[in-house]
Amino acid sequence: MKDRTLQLLSPLIVLVIWEALVRAGVLDARFFAPPSEIVGRLVQLLNNGVLLRETATTLRRVLVGFSLAAVPGVLLGVAMGVNRPLRLFFTPLISAIYPVPKIALVPMVVLLFGIGETAKYAVGVISVFFLVALNSVAGVTQLDQKYFDIARNNGARGWDLIWTVALPGALPSILTGLNLGLGFALTVIVGTELLLPQGGLGALIWQSYQIYDVPTIFATLVVVAALGWASNEAMAELERQLIPWRVAEKPVREAAPEPRIRRFIRVWWMAARPFSFTASVTPVVLGAALAAWDGAFNLPIFGLVAIGSVAIHAGTNLINDYFDWRKGTDTPESLGPNRPLKEGLVTPRQVLLAGLLCFALGAVIGLWLVAARGGTFILVLGILSVLAGFFYTAGPAPFAYIGLGEVIVFLFMGPVMVLGSYYMLAQAAPLRIVALAGPLGALVAAILHANNMRDHDADLARNKRTLSNLLGRRASKAEYAVLVVGAYLGLVALVVLRLAPPPTLLALLTLPQAWKLVRLGVTQEAPRALNPLVRGSAQLHGRFGWLMIVGLALAALG
Repeated sequence: MKDRTLQLLSPLIVLVIWEALVRAGVLDARFFAPPSEIVGRLVQLLNNGVLLRETATTLRRVLVGFSLAAVPGVLLGVAMGVNRPLRLFFTPLISAIYPVPKIALVPMVVLLFGIGETAKYAVGVISVFFLVALNSVAGVTQLDQKYFDIARNNGARGWDLIWTVALPGALPSILTGLNLGLGFALTVIVGTELLLPQGGLGALIWQSYQIYDVPTIFATLVVVAALGWASNEAMAELERQLIPWRVAEKPVREAAPEPRIRRFIRVWWMAARPFSFTASVTPVVLGAALAAWDGAFNLPIFGLVAIGSVAIHAGTNLINDYFDWRKGTDTPESLGPNRPLKEGLVTPRQVLLAGLLCFALGAVIGLWLVAARGGTFILVLGILSVLAGFFYTAGPAPFAYIGLGEVIVFLFMGPVMVLGSYYMLAQAAPLRIVALAGPLGALVAAILHANNMRDHDADLARNKRTLSNLLGRRASKAEYAVLVVGAYLGLVALVVLRLAPPPTLLALLTLPQAWKLVRLGVTQEAPRALNPLVRGSAQLHGRFGWLMIVGLALAALG
């Protein structure tokens, strides 16, 4: 896990150092565009559709060339592996042509097929065919001869030997060849587009070079690298699915019920508590809906704001788990969702590093947004959000341990998130947005308060002072009712005062669920009986928020 953390941190560190060196003047920005400018250019190219169009062109050429070469390459390679005379005949030809740089063949291909799409497909076929064929031959020839003998003794001949022995046995080598071939096809196609610039990512790089547009060159190279990584991961997953028996060949110590990457994703997905992300996504979307209602919306900016908000939320969850574990508040006996730290699937140090990494990701996105959209206001909001998330459970007097948990959650997952999202899109921060965020802030605070009501005795025993145990059970029940009922009264007041459009009253459709939850919170005290209150409060927050968003969308369209 430490190695994986370093693998994730190293690119981020390089980008931060790169940015710092450019801004300090050590690296010449004319030749090394800063990462923030490269990201900005990526967003611009996505926004105007150029990047999607050129990426689609390159992908089409890669996939067509790969498909036309892969099947014949596999069939010929397997046939050569089974049939010795065939192998002796074709091996010298393939071995002679394979080392020739495929880019060097472009002039010959142009002479034969012209400079159109056929030439590019032909280069793709040539780049993949020989690589796949050689790997297929190697896979078959490395098989133990006894498997063929057993098949022949059972009457297998010709194609039967290929389908029942050669192809399954050589599948690992074949898939390796296909993986290499797909990556090689991408490299050669992009190179061909540089030489024959008629659309595609290579042509975009060439055009940018001609006008000395360095940020676009780097942005396009990032996309090419991402395509290469994605193709490699897709082929690796295909290999895991098609040849699962290879797991059985590993020592028992290394054997696992699921692939390592899948387990890694599952464990950290659980650790980040994605079920809680609606609490951060909903206010961001609400802010965007309010901006759209006011006639201001930008999809790429909205996407970055959402990703940054979720990253900070995930970091808060992880840091929260780490410090709760250190303080003894979270134990294997604690109620609530299963968490990898409680179950021993990850170490406290790993959780701390992952939380800091999420904060770093949110900070990088936030800094780029500040640079792109400007404004000290949003910078201050971002810094305060990271500090609030970290010191929620960290430090000598964490907010969650001195009765300020609900207050912090109300402010930062209500008005701050909604206002921040609105500001990034509309470049303004009117006070009415704070008021419009109030109902959603009250309901997200109700989620935390329901959690604290459930953990009332456990928190008290571990000296964690929440509003629930500071107020006592009776007043705590009243507070939950005030938060939930206040959200609905606040929404009605906003519509009456014409601060919110009438369609936002769609959120009142959740009143029956709210009534059931208030009754449950008032009548129950047993921790396990209050588990449904926590889940139900989270559902209510999501449904209420999204119905408000739908109402705003209807108002904007109207």
